[in-house]
Amino acid sequence: MPSRRYRIAASCAFLTLVGPILTAQQVPSAKAAESPQSISSSSRQSEVPETPGLSAALHGLNAGITFAGIHDSVVGWSTLATPSVGYSFNDIFSVDATLPIYMYRLAESLSPRPRPNAQLVNQRGELGDLILGFHAQFLPRFAQYQATVAVTAPTGDEAYGLTTGRVTFDFTNHFERSYRRLTPTAELGVGDSTMLVNRIVNKNYTSLGPISHFQIGLGVELLRGMSFETDAYEQLPIGDQKIYGPSRNGKATVVTGYNVTEDNGFTNSLEVPLDRHTSLSAYYSRSLRLHIDSVAFGVTYVLRAPPPPTEDSLDDLFR
Repeated sequence: MPSRRYRIAASCAFLTLVGPILTAQQVPSAKAAESPQSISSSSRQSEVPETPGLSAALHGLNAGITFAGIHDSVVGWSTLATPSVGYSFNDIFSVDATLPIYMYRLAESLSPRPRPNAQLVNQRGELGDLILGFHAQFLPRFAQYQATVAVTAPTGDEAYGLTTGRVTFDFTNHFERSYRRLTPTAELGVGDSTMLVNRIVNKNYTSLGPISHFQIGLGVELLRGMSFETDAYEQLPIGDQKIYGPSRNGKATVVTGYNVTEDNGFTNSLEVPLDRHTSLSAYYSRSLRLHIDSVAFGVTYVLRAPPPPTEDSLDDLFR
């Protein structure tokens, strides 16, 4: 008999595959596009995860960049620059590309016998894997829906565990529905790398192996365009997994096992716009299974900004 964990993972994978079939014919009409649901939504689904504000609502070419300082309880501080470019064909289809660049990070020394005070070395200008995203979003009656296919190109440094050295993919279904300033969200997905799961959080490892994942959350629109979101996530392996990390022998450390990439926890994020093109962001993530805490603070600039949202009065916020 299959284990309960396997049945949950298989169910998640099944729902991920049938989700587009249930909603593919719900193409938004002009009437649907003007509904209060579509106007009041926080539209997290229409943004590139690493570059908030790069909205698919603006047709044509757009670009942006995020600079972030990140700290986790395993490797300490790092500085990350993430340029992004996107193109929105229409209200439904859009594509984007992001390339993480580690301006500064601490990594384990590749020396076979490092000195006690040289276990970690400074690394600058390292590339992560290039991520290509393909999105299709619809407006069925019950919720807004977006399907995303993400693919990586192995441009990262394999010796330091920034890539698996292979092309990886992920397919995610994102659902959300707005109730005034509150937006419940849900995600279901399958893929073969944890790098493409919960992309708002920067990870200190990469992995290869079939995995299912899901996430539920709640977004809150605050005053003056500020927004807050809290999410709980779960990653369930479907087969054998490999985790790639840095090594001292010049090759990536590979840890193999069935449950090595299983993880769960929560993420809280805040976005504060400074003007139409610039915003500040921060997040705190806690991995309950891996016992890792991550904190990040960043600033984002986009070339083309969406029109400013209509601001409700203070009384409306507390009704």
